[in-house]
Amino acid sequence: MASWLTPVTLLLLRLLAGEKAFSNPNGTSFSLTDLTNQIWEIKEDISEEDIPEIQSTQPRVGSSTNQTWEINENISKKEIPEIQSTQSTVGSSTNSTILGANGTLPPTSQPFFQSTTQPADPTTGPTTEPPCPEPEIHCPDLENSSAETILGEALLDFSVKLYHAFSLVKMEETNMIFSPFSVASLLTQILLGAGNNTKKNLETVLSYPENFPCVHHALKAFTSKGFTSVSQIFHSPDLAIRDAFVNASQYLYGTPRALGNDSDANLELINTWVAENTNHKINSLLDSLPSDTRLVLLNAIYLSAKWKTTFDHKDTRREPFYLKSSKKKVPMMISKKYPVVQFTDPMLKAKVGKLQLSHNLSMVIMVPQNLKYSLRDIEQTLSSPVLKAIMKKLEMTNAQPTFLTLPRFKLKSNQDMLLIMETLEFFDFAYDLNLCGLTEDKNLQVSAMKHQAALELTESGVEAVAASSISLARALMIFEVQQPFLFLLWDQQHKLPIFMGRVYDPTA
Repeated sequence: MASWLTPVTLLLLRLLAGEKAFSNPNGTSFSLTDLTNQIWEIKEDISEEDIPEIQSTQPRVGSSTNQTWEINENISKKEIPEIQSTQSTVGSSTNSTILGANGTLPPTSQPFFQSTTQPADPTTGPTTEPPCPEPEIHCPDLENSSAETILGEALLDFSVKLYHAFSLVKMEETNMIFSPFSVASLLTQILLGAGNNTKKNLETVLSYPENFPCVHHALKAFTSKGFTSVSQIFHSPDLAIRDAFVNASQYLYGTPRALGNDSDANLELINTWVAENTNHKINSLLDSLPSDTRLVLLNAIYLSAKWKTTFDHKDTRREPFYLKSSKKKVPMMISKKYPVVQFTDPMLKAKVGKLQLSHNLSMVIMVPQNLKYSLRDIEQTLSSPVLKAIMKKLEMTNAQPTFLTLPRFKLKSNQDMLLIMETLEFFDFAYDLNLCGLTEDKNLQVSAMKHQAALELTESGVEAVAASSISLARALMIFEVQQPFLFLLWDQQHKLPIFMGRVYDPTA
C-alpha cells in the first residue's frame, strides 16, 4: 500500500460592514489623509462675485463615492452646473476636496474653512498612495531554469521558518505534520492580488526576491507525477473581482468560482472540492461558513508514492520506541538489507538517512544519534544553511545496504494558521490587508486560515525478496529509528520539501 499525504490550506476573508465617518466642525488644520469620508459645507461667506473665480480656476482632486455637497442659498441652482462643467479630474480617490488651479484655495473674501497650515506646494501636488500594480503574468525568463532554482531556494528557507513557527505553537512532546509547499502555494496566490505593504510583507515571509516576476510561473512549473497541487478561489456573488486578476488567475491557478446565496450549499460545495482533491482523505475541512464570508482561498495537495525497495509485512513486529522518560512497543517495519543513504551530522548530533520513493521523491529522517540527545536539540540547531548542506551531502552519498528499523505511523493535524502567521510576524491578515489587485473593496479582513495535513506510512504491497537479505545482515550498516525523529518528504527534482514534520509517538 502506498503512502498518502493530503494537506489542505484554507484562507477565509470576510467583508466588514459599515463605513467610518470623520468630520472637523472647528475647521482647523487638515491634511489629505484626514479627508476620508468627510462632508464639506460651502459656507454663506462665499459671495456671488467669488463664483466665477471658482468656475475658472477650480480643479477637482479625484472622484468620490462618499461625498455630500451642501450648497447654501448664496449659490443659485443655475450656477451649479457651470461650476461642475469647468472642473478637471486629477488622480483617482474615494475622497476629494476642492483646490484652486495652483493647488491652493481660490481667492475669496473668506476661505471655505479656516486653516493654520500653509497651502500645499504646487510643484509637489497632493500626497497619494502608490498605484496598485496589476497582477503580473509576464515572465521574461520563462524558458530559464534559474527562476525555478531561485524559487526552490526560497521555499526551502520558508519551510525551515515555517517548521520553527509550528514548533512554537505546538506542545513539545506531540506529533506534527504540515506541508510548506501547500502553505506557500496559497500565500503566493494571494501575492498575485496583493498591493503595497501586503505584497512586500508576503515576499519577506516567503523569502522571495522583491518583485520576482516569474514566481507564479516557476511555482506552476513545480509538477510531479508523485503529487498534485491545486488552488481555488471561491467568492460571494456580490464581491466584484478585478478582470485583470481573473485573467491572471485563470492562466496561473484556475478560474475563481462564485458562491451562491445559500450558506449550507456553499459549505457543501467547498468541502466537496476539498474531498475530491485529497482523494477523500479530508472530507470535512469546514464545519460552518459564516454568511458574511466574501472570499475562500484553498490549496490542496495529494501525494502518493511507493518505496523503491518494499518492506515485507511478515518482518513487521512490535519493538521498543524510546520516549523522553519511558518506552513503548510499536509496530516496527524491519529490513535487513535496505538501501539507505546515511551519515552522522556532528552539528545536529543526529543520524541522517534518506529512503528512496518513486517519482523522484524521498523520505529524509533526522534522529538523535543516541538517547543522550533529544529531538529538541535537532530542532534548535536546524536552519536553512544547515538543511541545504545536509541535502547536498545526501545527494553526493551513495546508498548502502543497511539494517533498517522504521516505525509504521499515521499522522493527521488541523492547525489555525493565523497563529502561525503571527509567529512569522506577518500581521497584515489581521490589521492592514491590501488586496487592491484582486478587488476594489478595501474592507476585506481575514477571518480564518486553516491547514490540514495527513500522512500514513506503511509497508507497500510490492513483493519483497527476503531470502538474500538474511544472509548478509551481520555485514550491514545499521539505521534504527527507535526514538522521536524529524522527517521531510523531499522533491529531489526541485530540491524542496513537500511535507515536514516530527514523530514523537508513532501510536498517538
